[in-house]
Amino acid sequence: MDLQGHRGARGYLPENTLPSFAKALDFGVTTLELDVGVTRDGVVVVHHDRGLNPDIARGPEGNWVPKALPINAMTYAELQRYDVGRLRPGSDYAKRFPKQQPLDGTRIPRLDELFALVQKNKAIRFNIEPKSDLDAPQETLAPEPFARALIAEVRKAGLERRTTVQAFDWRLLKVVEREAPELATVYCTEGKGSDPARVHAAGGRIWSPDFEMLTPERLAAARKWGMKITVWTVNEPADIARMLAMGVDGMASDYPDRVLAQLKVKQ
Repeated sequence: MDLQGHRGARGYLPENTLPSFAKALDFGVTTLELDVGVTRDGVVVVHHDRGLNPDIARGPEGNWVPKALPINAMTYAELQRYDVGRLRPGSDYAKRFPKQQPLDGTRIPRLDELFALVQKNKAIRFNIEPKSDLDAPQETLAPEPFARALIAEVRKAGLERRTTVQAFDWRLLKVVEREAPELATVYCTEGKGSDPARVHAAGGRIWSPDFEMLTPERLAAARKWGMKITVWTVNEPADIARMLAMGVDGMASDYPDRVLAQLKVKQ
């Protein structure tokens, strides 16, 4: 099974940072799951939200950002002024991850820095989501230039065969399929949209639903169409065990060690 470290190892270290990815590697994940955006000057950076998250980011003077500042409105140099090494105390986000260790001074990394971090690891894979939203088109690049920027970075690193591109915005996936067929694509769904028939109709071969929406019936339908199924984001041992029992092909978790523990129980 493909064990994906969700945003690295978010349960233990600040998400989508180099230390978090290093922690996931130490646990023994097979894939690093991450998100990317593109700065105003064209740098592909590793970051989940379209803008700086007020529950994560602090400015040069140590103050939490008051609102989400779009990544694409800042240059890379401007972005590096922000510290993303600690969850804002008292926030709902901090309450969700009480074990996350703060690392003050941590910055948003470039994608090529992550690729360099794992240069000696010839087996690790990458599952990368370019963050885009139909409801906020002004906060990211359009699908074509966004997908092309990611494709260029992956090709420059020579990691085409070890990278999948996932998205809820399937427009990006269609660009990848057209312009970089060597990259596999992953069709993400959530809520009521988690229907394998939709993915099949769109031409998807890998389906990534919210694990809570995956039923044996939906899994069977996806299998009938030859799909692989990777679920997100599974953190509690009972849920991990249930997904393993259903026979999913991959699982993203903020706590990769918990998945490994359940895999040992299953053996």
